[in-house]
Amino acid sequence: MNPAVETSFIAPYHQLNKKTSFNSTNKYHQFINWISGEFDLYLQDESNGLQVYFPEGNFHIKNEVDNGNIIAEINLQSKIIENGQLIFDKIMSVYHLISKN
Repeated sequence: MNPAVETSFIAPYHQLNKKTSFNSTNKYHQFINWISGEFDLYLQDESNGLQVYFPEGNFHIKNEVDNGNIIAEINLQSKIIENGQLIFDKIMSVYHLISKN
């Protein structure tokens, strides 16, 4: 996995993208559950992964299976880069907590 976060700007959104991996589906589902709980005050759509809408943007987490590993793709769009980075950092802190176990 590439440890760097890819950033870009496609008007009017700043985009932050990262792929992370989990060694089991249980860890991935725990991650999605914790993220959903962390952002429970925002509108959420769980029909295809987890999509959360916040006032100046949204983020989407979806998964794919690759050789037994679960790859989670995190895509965030925000009109204000600083706020988007704060939300992305919160998502990654939950990932680091879960991946330690």
